[in-house]
Parts: sequence; C-alpha cells; structure tokens
Amino acid sequence: MPQIQDDHIFAGRNMREVQAKWDRLSMSDLAQIKTKAALIARVQEQYGLDREVAAQDVEIWNSDRHF
Repeated sequence: MPQIQDDHIFAGRNMREVQAKWDRLSMSDLAQIKTKAALIARVQEQYGLDREVAAQDVEIWNSDRHF
C-alpha cells in the first residue's frame, strides 16, 4: 500500500469533488477533512470499509486528479 502523506490540505473546491465521489459524507464531515488521512478515516467510517480498502480508494481517486 502506498504511504499516505498528511501534508496535503484540501481546498474548498476539492470538497465538491470529494462529495461527488463519496456522497455519504455530510457537510459536517467535509468541513472537518483537511488531510488525506482524515478523508480516509471518514470514508472508512461512513462506508464501513477496512482502513486499507478506504486508503486504496482515496489513493486511486487522488491519483486521477491534478492539483
């Protein structure tokens, strides 16, 4: 599994893309997500996934994006 780096802060416009991908995340969830690790934790919690599966899902989504 690729190592997750927490140094990336998600911008507001990216939150729309996050919610489009993971529609179970609430506005409250989105407001609290500032790092990939936080996104992984919320995806894991809201979708009932193992941490590794949630991390892979976030990494795949993130690799398709251009910041």
